[in-house]
Amino acid sequence: MFGANYGIILAFVIVTLWTQLDDTETIVANEATSAALITRDAAAFPQPVRARLDSAMSGYVHAVVEDQWPRMRQRNPSYGATEVHLQDAFRVLQTYVPQSPAQQVFYEQAVDHLDDVASQRRARITMARQELPPLLQALAFGGALVLIPLTFLYGLRKLRVQILFVASVAGLIGFSLLLVFFLGRPFSGDLSVSPAPCREGALARYWAP
Repeated sequence: MFGANYGIILAFVIVTLWTQLDDTETIVANEATSAALITRDAAAFPQPVRARLDSAMSGYVHAVVEDQWPRMRQRNPSYGATEVHLQDAFRVLQTYVPQSPAQQVFYEQAVDHLDDVASQRRARITMARQELPPLLQALAFGGALVLIPLTFLYGLRKLRVQILFVASVAGLIGFSLLLVFFLGRPFSGDLSVSPAPCREGALARYWAP
């Protein structure tokens, strides 16, 4: 019964963390998509306005990948890395007055997409700061320390078979706990979220040599 309860708790923790990782990937993709749409909307604006908005968005995606991402890997995210570029983009749109109906349509879309970028940035940083609650950590890791010794209570006739049984249980639990460790760090490790969306599509030109 103890093993069954521990397995349910461990499965719950893994599913929760996996869902969180999937949500984080969606947030990053949505942020990059909104930034790319801003650059496309800017094509309808006069060249000076388009150039200023391109400069702001280029600085933003570079700051996300080159500054914020290393900070998030260290679980120390910061708004300051991208704040100046985001404010520059808002300032461009706040001071620009559309001169035609077509420009007005693209202007409204650009404002909406920029709001989305700010919203997704906050969500991304929030996900980078999240940790597994201490109680669940205690249940996941403490339960393993209790369950593995209990496996010795199964009195199998052959010592070799019992050692194999205990080693198999310990290996399964160890792999599960390792998965919990990596899933709990969405921006570091082998299962980390990639900043690739910020380099692809319409944003790729900001990375051209």
